[in-house]
Amino acid sequence: MEEIKQGIAKRLKEMFPAASVYTEQVEQGFTKPAFFVRQTEGAQKHGMNRRYIWTGTFDIAYFPVPGSPQLIRDCETVRDTLYEQLELIPWEGQPYRGSSMRYTLTDNELHFYVSFEVHVVRPKEVVPTMQNLVQEEHIRHD
Repeated sequence: MEEIKQGIAKRLKEMFPAASVYTEQVEQGFTKPAFFVRQTEGAQKHGMNRRYIWTGTFDIAYFPVPGSPQLIRDCETVRDTLYEQLELIPWEGQPYRGSSMRYTLTDNELHFYVSFEVHVVRPKEVVPTMQNLVQEEHIRHD
């Protein structure tokens, strides 16, 4: 899921080159406009045999320039762009589709949520093979 988070950050930087993009917690005083990407939820479901489905939900927080006269409109424009552009994110060379997209707009900050499902096949457990067996025969003469 870390690679998906990095894929989201890369896509944000391509779409909004003037904004800073953070994937780790940042102290106050960061440069705005800015995005902060973090995984807020995760789950794993077991499928057949060694198959698993990993689900991760990401919160993409957008912090517009404070005091801007079009603060809310700026958040709405970013929201609309995220709906369009975060549908596919690359992970290990494969595109993964974002789903369950939703947003909240509180305290002049946009929080955009998107989930990704990743199908994983765990490697087969290595079991030691049987060693060579040496068998000897003897005939007893009584």
